[in-house]
Amino acid sequence: MGYGAKRIIATMDTQKIDNLIIASNREPYTHKKSKTGVVCEKNIGGLVSSIDATMRSGLWIAWGSSDADFLGDEKIDLPPEHPRYSLKRIRLTKAEIDNYYHGFSNSTLWPIFHQFIEKAVFDDRYWNSYKRVNLKFAEAVIEEIKEESLIWVHDYHLSLLPKSIRNEYKDAKIAIFWHIPWVHWDTFNDLPQREEIFEGILGADLIGFHTKSYVQNFIECAKNLGFIVDERKKTINTDDRMIKVKSFPIGIDYHAFSEAPRYLTTRKKSGKIIFGIDRLDYTKGILNRLFAFERFLEKYPEFTKKVTLIQATSPSRTRVEEYRSMKREIDENVGRINGRYETMDWTPIRYFYRRIPQKTLLGYYMSADVALITPLIDGMNVIVKEYIATNDLGVAILSEFTGAAEELKEAIIVNPYDIDEVADAIKIALEMPEKEKRERFTALKERIQKKDINWWFKTFFDSWRKIYASSV
Repeated sequence: MGYGAKRIIATMDTQKIDNLIIASNREPYTHKKSKTGVVCEKNIGGLVSSIDATMRSGLWIAWGSSDADFLGDEKIDLPPEHPRYSLKRIRLTKAEIDNYYHGFSNSTLWPIFHQFIEKAVFDDRYWNSYKRVNLKFAEAVIEEIKEESLIWVHDYHLSLLPKSIRNEYKDAKIAIFWHIPWVHWDTFNDLPQREEIFEGILGADLIGFHTKSYVQNFIECAKNLGFIVDERKKTINTDDRMIKVKSFPIGIDYHAFSEAPRYLTTRKKSGKIIFGIDRLDYTKGILNRLFAFERFLEKYPEFTKKVTLIQATSPSRTRVEEYRSMKREIDENVGRINGRYETMDWTPIRYFYRRIPQKTLLGYYMSADVALITPLIDGMNVIVKEYIATNDLGVAILSEFTGAAEELKEAIIVNPYDIDEVADAIKIALEMPEKEKRERFTALKERIQKKDINWWFKTFFDSWRKIYASSV
């Protein structure tokens, strides 16, 4: 074993991994022009929040997406107030943004891997741009590789990156974490570029998913594509390597949420509060949730004026007509339901379409008696974990089609397509006896505290370390 391998194994024992290179589409911070100069803002999203919270050193490579990202040095130290790592940005052209990002990533891969195949767009321009941008990322990573470097690739935007790097560095230490669902073979098989995507991912030594079911789906795809698979060990053999596939359910920064200042932005003037928050997307099931709340009011009129649904929706892909149409439909149904049930002193649905500041979000978490988290499909969903960590005592209603449902069995698990089931779950949540509520919520809190973001980071890197230790 050479010096480089020894150092890799040693440095994986802590979160301060100086030789770590992260590659993701989204950057953790953006620099934007303002009237007072250039301001630095942290991006929102589970991937960014999770990795930023755990990185203690190393280099992060990502797309520079904002208007002032390239006004300064090529590399900057982040976070601005207490730098812990460096960020290197990649510049994309307008055509690449349109075709790689809005195109192949979000109009082809996103709908397929969320089982909305009818929404997928197949366009050679998208695929060609996706390949070029993945190569652009590969060049940026390769410039930074040293003998002991660990390269951690993130998500579906960069599925070709592991193989592109390995083509240049045969012995590179590469892992990838896939943050969205991995679908059954019958769905993955619909993707014309399935073999190139799969082989690109197999450039990694370790492939991580949120759940065991996603791991199994990936293994089944490998078998159907003709790879040699060890079902028990969850490994895939190629001509020269054995690749490990494993589930690592992502956690949150538990203490940051549980120890947050006690905000109360929503006073309970209208009785119980149900809270839902989502990015505007067809996978989030916002309309189904509104219909379920309406059905709840129909079936259980005794709750009139006693409960309010607060639905916060953050803007997303505002240039896409389908998303603008979705927003109009949500707006219309909120207005229709409120028009049907509201009184002089009670509005059943309070709906916000804007980016919610963190302080306000924490206030909603703390105020809500029930969290209604019912996406039609979701890779993990950390919102429910944030709610549990922040609230002192509540009830979580959770879609069975989220990755989190595999862990959080004490939540009320529902099928988001079943409007009556969700309506009944709301009643059960609101009437749950105090003892049962406390037992369930305590169990949920203990689980997400134990398997927090630091646990996720350490567990992933421990598994990564074992791969190289066993090959010595």
